[in-house]
Amino acid sequence: MLFIIIMLIGSLVVFVRTGLIIMGFYKEPILRGFERYGAEEPLFFPLPTLLFATGTLFISSGMLLFPLINWPGGIAWLFGLPLIWLGYFMRERRQLVLDYPQIFLSYPRWYYELFERTDRYERRYIAYMWLWLPRKLRLIYNGNTRAFFQWVDLVVMSNTVEEGTTKEHWPWLR
Repeated sequence: MLFIIIMLIGSLVVFVRTGLIIMGFYKEPILRGFERYGAEEPLFFPLPTLLFATGTLFISSGMLLFPLINWPGGIAWLFGLPLIWLGYFMRERRQLVLDYPQIFLSYPRWYYELFERTDRYERRYIAYMWLWLPRKLRLIYNGNTRAFFQWVDLVVMSNTVEEGTTKEHWPWLR
């Protein structure tokens, strides 16, 4: 019984977290992906996690609630197991996801706007600067996309130096 309650709470937490990421209210996991070096652009794919969480949520809530209403517990497994299997299939078949990005890759609106405004190195710099922010300020930027983009503009401007400028143009850079 305790295991079922722990599984229910855990799957609910993962479900809510993934939902907040998809809606754009939790930016940290996506920004953390920008920190990586390499030839490929990082791919954030929340659908398998969402399917796993939904499947375990069905199973754990069914095992907990169906005995109370005298329903057979197999119904929860009937809905939950295919979702878990589909989540596993989606995680293993990444090429299918890359072939049909308009169907499977759902990003928040701020993600697309960040891609339009910045290049890869600027996104990496933004991700590392995100780590230096205090926790309360990160919470504010998670919830307020306009303030987040003002901060992004400041970070990008602080990292930009025109080509051809020397210390003679800016004496304070000595």
